[in-house]
Amino acid sequence: MSVQESRRDYLVSPFALTPQMLLLISSLVYFVPFVAGGFQYVDVGGRKYDFIYDVGTGYAIAVAIACVAAAMAVFVPRRQSFEINDDNQAESLIIIAMIIIFGGISIANPALFSASKADVLSSTGRFQYIFYNTCIIGVVFGTLAGWRKSKLVMTLSCLGLVLTLYIGHRSSVAITILALLYVRYRNVPLTMINKRYVVGGFSGFFFLAVYKSVYSAVKAGNFELVGQKIKFDQLSDSTLVGLEQFVTLAHLDLIVKYSYTLPCSNLWLVPLSFIPFSDAVFGKDGCTYNEQVQPLLFPGYSGGVAANIWAEFYANFGYAGFPLLVIILSLACVAIEAIIRNVRSAALKAGLIVAIIHLTFYIQRKELLGAFISAKRVILVSLFIFGLVYVHRKCFPRASAVVVGVRGPRRGHG
Repeated sequence: MSVQESRRDYLVSPFALTPQMLLLISSLVYFVPFVAGGFQYVDVGGRKYDFIYDVGTGYAIAVAIACVAAAMAVFVPRRQSFEINDDNQAESLIIIAMIIIFGGISIANPALFSASKADVLSSTGRFQYIFYNTCIIGVVFGTLAGWRKSKLVMTLSCLGLVLTLYIGHRSSVAITILALLYVRYRNVPLTMINKRYVVGGFSGFFFLAVYKSVYSAVKAGNFELVGQKIKFDQLSDSTLVGLEQFVTLAHLDLIVKYSYTLPCSNLWLVPLSFIPFSDAVFGKDGCTYNEQVQPLLFPGYSGGVAANIWAEFYANFGYAGFPLLVIILSLACVAIEAIIRNVRSAALKAGLIVAIIHLTFYIQRKELLGAFISAKRVILVSLFIFGLVYVHRKCFPRASAVVVGVRGPRRGHG
């Protein structure tokens, strides 16, 4: 390879949507409440708790951002390849079948349509996770394969995401949007982003923020309350309810302010997290971050509260935890991106892309083990789709497929 070809293989702009850039953007989004100075939290019993962010939290934020910025300079990204097999009809049919089957199973579960989030979470099992992840994969798959060729997959996947949103899981829609942005801007600078995408993106996340405050009323059929929540004078409060960044940052603030250290940790389970069903075999060791911190931070609250990945690592390692976390996530994403670059299955690429979103953006409100388990789930779904097609092609061989992509058609072997 010549020097010129080698340079073309690497990104010129430092503003492309690489995993490190995603981590930087997500960190800024989740750290921005510090500018407000604090917030007031009201629990389900009506008790009010005033949180004033400590100045030490600001120093921790600065160190975390500096670590991510350093990773952007150290991990020089290669240009990503989104080339796929032209013959992806079999994967398309499997995705359609999985959405129908697991969507039907989910619809048949009445607890998922309860207005209580606790009921929804307790009744969410592996079949539901398969359904949610298949819908996300379906949209990304359709984008990679071309929506004109994947109209049914895209339609069913989008309908599935609407159902998922109605059930009460906003994350599936948010992760899908972020995955599509990754595909679009992974190889081009964000400075070239179309203004319509910016407006559309902010509108989408604004809707998701407001929806959290009204979805229980929607499921209960109380549309009068929905109307009150979305009135202009109530809209700002409804939006803040859905912006979990204030609550998430409160985790880091507590850990830094009181120099809190975790009595135990489940980080030793992270290397085992990609083993299928490992979470069922090993559990979470009774040492999850939330189990230890939530009773202190949100006493009397029975529901789940989003975690904070920076707080988890600070509570385990102090300031040394920040560069350690960034290195772990960067190495994991470098490995995933290398696989994306070398596979031609649209379904498998889609699952790996979504896994990167889990490990760079959605991780801000999770623990490390939880983020790796979420990434594992979507990868296993995409591997299942890819595996079925692979076995079918081995049993019923055909002529090698044509590979299509940004560099034009060429012959491929897998």
